[in-house]
Amino acid sequence: MTKQQLFNILSKIDNGAMIPGTVNGKFYKFKGIQKYSGRGKFSHLKGTDVIVLESYERKRSIILFLDPFLLLANSDSRDLDFGRLPIKYIEKYRNGKIPEIPNLYEYESHYKSLARYIKRLTSQENQSHSSG
Repeated sequence: MTKQQLFNILSKIDNGAMIPGTVNGKFYKFKGIQKYSGRGKFSHLKGTDVIVLESYERKRSIILFLDPFLLLANSDSRDLDFGRLPIKYIEKYRNGKIPEIPNLYEYESHYKSLARYIKRLTSQENQSHSSG
């Protein structure tokens, strides 16, 4: 999946759609694609497209950056299981360097939840096209 294909998929998701979390019974509210405000040490990312989710457990929005998300969305579904991450993701983002993306480690479960959701959407879409 390319960034453009991802944008096309995300544009079909209703603002406010409920996305299941990695923990049973936990959900996120989809808030669309926005521009990153870029404060503090991540000011170089200002204006970057980000995916925004909300959770009833958090006061602030959950901001997901496209590059790590695409890596997860393009990985095998088994690599998104509990406690697992794709090798390519580990090599790129868990390599011992300070992450260039804010809250990346803290938000991995949120990234994985949305990646699983997108995989389900695209597999359902592919099934409906192949049966028609």
